[in-house]
Amino acid sequence: MKVLAPISQIEEVEMLVHNGAEEFYAGFIPTDWIRSFTSGVWMNRRATQASIPAVEEFAKLIERSHSFNIPVFMTLNAPYYTQEQIPLLLDIIGEAYKCGTDAFIVSDIGLMMAIKAHYPDAGIHVSSLAAPLNSESVNLYRELGAERIVFPRSLSLEEMAEIMDVGGRDLEYELFILNDGCVYEESFCFTTHNQVGAFCATQNWDFQFESAENRELSLREQEKLASHLKDYQDFVWFTHSCGSSVSDHGIPLGPCGLCALPEIAALGIDSLKIVGREANSIRKLASVQLVSEVVKSVRQGMEKKKVQERAIAIRKTPEFCESKYMCYYR
Repeated sequence: MKVLAPISQIEEVEMLVHNGAEEFYAGFIPTDWIRSFTSGVWMNRRATQASIPAVEEFAKLIERSHSFNIPVFMTLNAPYYTQEQIPLLLDIIGEAYKCGTDAFIVSDIGLMMAIKAHYPDAGIHVSSLAAPLNSESVNLYRELGAERIVFPRSLSLEEMAEIMDVGGRDLEYELFILNDGCVYEESFCFTTHNQVGAFCATQNWDFQFESAENRELSLREQEKLASHLKDYQDFVWFTHSCGSSVSDHGIPLGPCGLCALPEIAALGIDSLKIVGREANSIRKLASVQLVSEVVKSVRQGMEKKKVQERAIAIRKTPEFCESKYMCYYR
């Protein structure tokens, strides 16, 4: 159960390692990609600002990380790639592979097959965007050469356990532990969250309530609908990291699975993913410190109730925890 941290620049390596990071994942988008397809066509699920722009810099980040025995995984998790993009992608992957990239996080099945055809020994981690939602999909990805499955956020721990039992314990499994979420099933989303804001998150809608019989709603019905809408708006706000905000104590707010860590450890999950390649270094640091502190408690054998109390105490926003809207694994 390792702490997997986002990273986007070499200066963050030592800071994150010394505060508990045990694996890194990073984006690498060279200028060749931007020249060919523009920065508007994302090579992974983050804009260019969240990725490393030059192979030399990416190589140095890997070298520095490896000096601490920390593996580095490269994100290639766009929902799909066109046939025109594959040759350049393979060249970029070849450069990253020569630099010592430990695995590639991939969502497109065609790209998985292309990587294995050209670089048979390259590690493949199946992105949550590839919808590994059941044991049959996991079996397919194993046949394609995958080493690790990244579970989508929508799965419960019980569903993960069943998939691992049926799909096979010979693979590694990873889940989301902190920051950011999706109000739908991200595996089936083909949009990006740009500066304007995604439709699912902004909720700037014009609407009105109407009955199926075209009659006027009663006051009680209107109140109930307004209450349900308020609940949904709260859910969306929490899911999208509480507006990407932090608490008064500097702790990132938003989706969190820390209270479930005892069950996650018992399940046999290999890696705990912290979301936030696009975040500033301070937010990454606070996230890593928070997760690793609670992980440490679990490794020391602290009982479940005490672990939950510790996680809530460290967060220092009990009212948000009590809402349950922030819980990945309720």
